[in-house]
Amino acid sequence: MARTYDEHVTPYHAPIARRLLELAHVEEGDRILDIGCGTGIVAFEAADVVGETGVVVGIDLAKRAVQLAADKAAAARLRHVRFEVMDSRALRFPSGSFDAVLSGFGHPLFGRRRCFEEVRRVIGPGGCLVLCTWNPSKAPSKAASSLVREMLERRRPAFVASDVARLIEARKVLASSEEGKETQSADSWVRLFRRAGLSSVETIEETHWATFRGPDEYLAYSFAWGDNERELRHMTAESRESFRREFRERVIPMITDEGLVVDWNLRYFLVRE
Repeated sequence: MARTYDEHVTPYHAPIARRLLELAHVEEGDRILDIGCGTGIVAFEAADVVGETGVVVGIDLAKRAVQLAADKAAAARLRHVRFEVMDSRALRFPSGSFDAVLSGFGHPLFGRRRCFEEVRRVIGPGGCLVLCTWNPSKAPSKAASSLVREMLERRRPAFVASDVARLIEARKVLASSEEGKETQSADSWVRLFRRAGLSSVETIEETHWATFRGPDEYLAYSFAWGDNERELRHMTAESRESFRREFRERVIPMITDEGLVVDWNLRYFLVRE
C-alpha cells in the first residue's frame, strides 16, 4: 500500500512532521534518525532543515515503503538522506550517532521498551527523542473516523477473508495486551520512557485540524493504510459504492465551506536522558 499511502496520507501528515522538528529544535547540520519512516514524510521535512551539512536516516520494516522513500530521495538528488530496512528495536548504528530521533506514529507496537533503550543508546550528548501518537483520552468532536469504524463493523459480513480476519484479531489482541494498555495514558508512556533510561519527559497534547476537500477524499485517506485498506480491497465494487454513499450522507453536518474538517487529537513526547 506504499504508493497509495504516500498519495493520500502523507500530505495531511506533513504539518505533524514539521511540529516534530519544531519540538526537537532541529537545526542545520544536525544528524536525524526517523524511526518508522514509512514513505519518508518526517525524513524529507528534516532534510530541508538540516541541509547538506546534516544527515537524515529513515528506517522502517516495510520494504516497499522504504524503497519508495529511497526512490524519491534519489529523484530529488538528496545525498544527505538515506533509507534502510531496519528494526527500531535493534538499531545498527554506533552509540551517539544522532542529535535527534523522531517518530511520527512510527514506534513499534510491541517491544517499545527495547526500542527506546536503543534510541537512548544512539542519541548523542544533549540530544532528544520526539515522538507523536494519537491521543485516545480525548474524543474527537467531529468523529469522522469513528463513523468509518462503525460503518465497517456494521457492514462486515459474517465470514471475511482470512487475511482481513487475522488483522482484525491482531488489533483486538494488541488492545488487550499489557503493552497495548500501557500506552492509553500519558503517565504510562512516561513510565515506559523512564524504564528505558529516558528520565526527562515532557508531554504536549494538541489538536491538529485537517481539511479534506470532501467525503471521498477523507475515505481515500482512511482506506490507504492499516486493516481498513485490506478490508476495502476485499469489498465488491457494489459494496464500496454503497459505503461511500452512506458516508457522504452521514457527514453532511460536518461539511464546512472549506470542506470536511476533522480534528486529530495528538500527544507529543519530548524525551531526554
